[in-house]
Amino acid sequence: MADQPATAAYPAGPADLFVRLYDDISDEVFQGWTATAWYDDPRVRRAAGDIAETVLDSGALDPAAVAETVERDGELGRFTLLLGLDIALAHASPYSPYYDAPALTSVLVTYLTEGKLNGPGTAGALLPRCAFPGRPRGRRTKPEFFGVHRVPQAEWERVDHAVLPAVHDPYFSRDEPVPVGCAPVLETLEDVEVEFGERAGMTVYRLRPMDSAGLRSRIKAIVRRLDESGARLAVMPELSLTDGLLEHWKEVAFDTAGRDRDRHPLRFLLAGTGPLGAADPPPNRAVLIDRWTGRELLVQDKLSGFTLDAAQMRLWRLPGAPADGTAEEYAALGTKVRVLDSSLGRLAVLICEDLGRSIGWERELLSCGVSHLLVPILSKPILRYRWEQQGAERQVAGLGSWVVVANSLAVGAAIPDDELPGPRYTCLVAGPERLHRDAYATELQFGAASTGGELGRLATAELPRLFPGAAYDAWHDHWPENK
Repeated sequence: MADQPATAAYPAGPADLFVRLYDDISDEVFQGWTATAWYDDPRVRRAAGDIAETVLDSGALDPAAVAETVERDGELGRFTLLLGLDIALAHASPYSPYYDAPALTSVLVTYLTEGKLNGPGTAGALLPRCAFPGRPRGRRTKPEFFGVHRVPQAEWERVDHAVLPAVHDPYFSRDEPVPVGCAPVLETLEDVEVEFGERAGMTVYRLRPMDSAGLRSRIKAIVRRLDESGARLAVMPELSLTDGLLEHWKEVAFDTAGRDRDRHPLRFLLAGTGPLGAADPPPNRAVLIDRWTGRELLVQDKLSGFTLDAAQMRLWRLPGAPADGTAEEYAALGTKVRVLDSSLGRLAVLICEDLGRSIGWERELLSCGVSHLLVPILSKPILRYRWEQQGAERQVAGLGSWVVVANSLAVGAAIPDDELPGPRYTCLVAGPERLHRDAYATELQFGAASTGGELGRLATAELPRLFPGAAYDAWHDHWPENK
């Protein structure tokens, strides 16, 4: 790309300037060893440190000085400027370990109010980093050099991103584990309404929970046990919601909430998914609520419908199922991935089949740097080494995300042990085992519950846990504490 020395070409604000330089610098710099050599050069580090100090003092860089650097040093100049801006922008991120940068207050305010660090002068988004790929740090890709995520406009248009207002943030400490509660909710297929029909010449199926007094009583017991267990995050399984049951979850959660965190620690509750709304077909929709306010924080429609084949319908013992052929999930499919930023990290929801069909969301979530994936499913029991574990491990390695998979007991209750041997689990929590990313190491926690109202627990009888996402200085050798 030809250099552009004109002063007007460069914005003064550090976030918009980072976007401009990041988009201008050639990808070839990062495809070989050039960027790695520059990154390890003490002269580059010193120059980047000087740039950071200027930005931290004044909140901006002189566009004429930027143009002069780029004209003189070309791609090396852009790279050095990017490193310096990245050091400074770490002080504008609420998730990094740095504070006290009054000159960058406007950048932080822009992020909190607009959902991105950059302003309207640049397309797409620049977001604080919350995750780092869970594989050994070697030769880095272009995004991995920096403590911010550059989200191109094409990916940004496919993401519905929001930042939880500070007044509603639970303030998870990034260095303390977060206990996770997953309850099966549905015990057998008697808890599920199963219907097969025909649409446009295809066999379709509809599933929804039976909204019974017993199920509503079970929900009350689940919320009580979540508090007693110490869980701060809860994930319920797929197809355990109706519009009425969602309101019941909200009422029970809110009515039992207390400001005593030790006695009522539960805050984020993914109440499951279900056919919500009056549309025909309805979406299979997941809803994450704030237990203290009852507000819906994140709503995600399933992106990929699941097709049952004849063998699955026989194995699952689905009542009324056809003897052969296939059946398509009767649901309106989502078109966007929704992402929520909070002190827990950058959260997204994938619903069952979505975890396996990554082509519909992986590029967007990689660009955003999602730190936590909540995955409600309705499937046969979770087994070791099967699709749930494989999908989770892929996202741990590629995104650096923590992945929570929550299943019900309904399908498994219909399958005899001899047809599905081995230990059966109702939840799985997977995440990076090592903060410093020095090995291929995934932490896998399999939990099991025996009734719909119990919480899935590890063999040690403890809840699985995860860590909040954050931009750790361990990932960025150019940050001040690593000099």
